Amino acid sequence: MEQRRIYPVGIQDFEVVRNRGMVYVDKTAYVYRMVHDGAETVFLSRPRRFGKTLLCNTLKHFFLGHRDLFKGLAIDSLETEWTVYPVFHFDMSRCKSDNIDEVRKLINGMLMQYEAQLGISEPMDSLGGRLQNLVYEAHRQSGQKAVLIFDEYDSPVLNVIDNDKMLGEMRSLFNTFYGPVKSMYEHLRFVFITGITKFSQMSIFSSINNISNITMDAAYEGICGITADELEQYFAPDIEELATNLSCTPEQALQRLRDRYDGYHFSKRLTDVYNPFSLVNAFNKMDLGYYWFDSATPSSLIKIMDHYQFRLDDIEGGAMMESTFNQPFDNFDNPIPILTQSGYLTIKDYEWEEDVYTIGIPNKEVYDGLYNCLMARYLNKNQVANDGIQIAVWRAMRDDDIDAALRAVQSYLAALPYDLSNKTEKDYETILRVLFDGLGIKVDSEVKNATGRCDVVLKSKTTVYVLELKLDGNGTIDDALAQIDEKNYLIPYWNDPRPKVKVGVLVDPTRRTITEWRVAR
Repeated sequence: MEQRRIYPVGIQDFEVVRNRGMVYVDKTAYVYRMVHDGAETVFLSRPRRFGKTLLCNTLKHFFLGHRDLFKGLAIDSLETEWTVYPVFHFDMSRCKSDNIDEVRKLINGMLMQYEAQLGISEPMDSLGGRLQNLVYEAHRQSGQKAVLIFDEYDSPVLNVIDNDKMLGEMRSLFNTFYGPVKSMYEHLRFVFITGITKFSQMSIFSSINNISNITMDAAYEGICGITADELEQYFAPDIEELATNLSCTPEQALQRLRDRYDGYHFSKRLTDVYNPFSLVNAFNKMDLGYYWFDSATPSSLIKIMDHYQFRLDDIEGGAMMESTFNQPFDNFDNPIPILTQSGYLTIKDYEWEEDVYTIGIPNKEVYDGLYNCLMARYLNKNQVANDGIQIAVWRAMRDDDIDAALRAVQSYLAALPYDLSNKTEKDYETILRVLFDGLGIKVDSEVKNATGRCDVVLKSKTTVYVLELKLDGNGTIDDALAQIDEKNYLIPYWNDPRPKVKVGVLVDPTRRTITEWRVAR
């Protein structure tokens, strides 16, 4: 019986991956280029569970001179010296608490381990002073400059992103810890920093000289994650087995993987990158799941959206200049940059002439997970109730029955908790978008044309529905239907072969539901 391949599910230790013969996508050519490019400090931003920790661990073993682990990999034929350096690796993702004393205690523990290795019995008082002393002493004892690796450097700060007071205290703590790095370069061979947010946004490393931010560098777009070429190179037998399990062809299995886990882009070149955590889990279980989105409750997502009062309508299709990605954290007026860096959004397109990026949701896994999350946030925390309304609306739209769909929405809204703040026309536009968009029914809201702005457009497989909403007291059903004609809301869809249907909808903010509607075909 053929031995099953071993996948590194949750394994971030390069030594374990190599010694146990696990499937490994060779990223060592990137490592070689990075450490020989001339930059003293390199920063990389990628979403969580995208392979940053494994990359840090690979870098650690490289600088420790563990050549045996790299036999047969790209760097084995590239590197000639294999010098052994003292390495200090700080994994800040271990700082999961929002209590600053707990975070300080964890950093203290990591410093104590390295101090014990170097025989430092009387450490300095400040965290930054102790880090500085470690580097100086390691250089003195070994005769080689030290290497610093800060993995997920911003993790503790993101834990308190919705609390301005705690955010200031946490940033102050890490400014103290990281601050001395800028004065130690005569004792440092290399500094590598990873995180979700870019260093300039936290102002923690802003004073470091000669820092190379490779986050959007085309040469490094595949350094984390799995590119389309790597998927077919390293996982061909796994795609075959998955196809058998899914009762489809290998080509169909590849397309399903592409739809669910692909779609990330990290440079203007727009090379497709798959989510590695989900892909490896899919091959390990030989099934398609929502592995990345389900691996952690996206509480930070909700905190961010609440903090910036960010609406669902703003998520997709936003245009950004590259400078926005590097906008200082204190000056954020919307969370699109941090949602992009977190992996909930990604670059979807780039216009070379205008130097403008288009942002959107990367793939089906994030799309479905995001909308289920927002259903619970904006509508009902009862998942059974949410499932019920989605099934009812899906069946109605499948049968091209907009009346049945709106009846289901009416019943659902009437049962929502009273304390939800669904009081404005915009609130109900958002609710309709969450309900329909989460089912894969194309939804546009606030659609602009030359003469006005349509509230909601639904596009099923068979029909285009143009909805105009009116709050009770601000207009009637007749007013809503007349506005669709007067403002020419149907004109943008004249070239669409599907039938166009006008729907006037009346909303009662006191009763907090749809009270009446009329369909005009």
